[in-house]
Amino acid sequence: MKHSQTDIQKHLDVIAGILIRCFLGGMVLLMVWFAGYAVAGDWIYQVHSKWFQIPRQSFDAIHYTGMAVTKIAILLFFLIPWIAIKLMSGKKDE
Repeated sequence: MKHSQTDIQKHLDVIAGILIRCFLGGMVLLMVWFAGYAVAGDWIYQVHSKWFQIPRQSFDAIHYTGMAVTKIAILLFFLIPWIAIKLMSGKKDE
């Protein structure tokens, strides 16, 4: 089955829409995580330290690393492909 250039463009637009929504959702998740940790970090640590024997410094490092890995994953899997699709969509056939 042969797809026309218009069909391919429509599919790319749909994929781009999905990617940007995933990026925005991921950033909201990251901001909620950061805000929750900034506001209630001591309470979160108290709750978790009852379950696990972990020093506060390690607990903070785990959250900081988790946020960093999450941000990198959001950028790598959602924003960069969205940018690539948008750049390719803007180019016209010669």
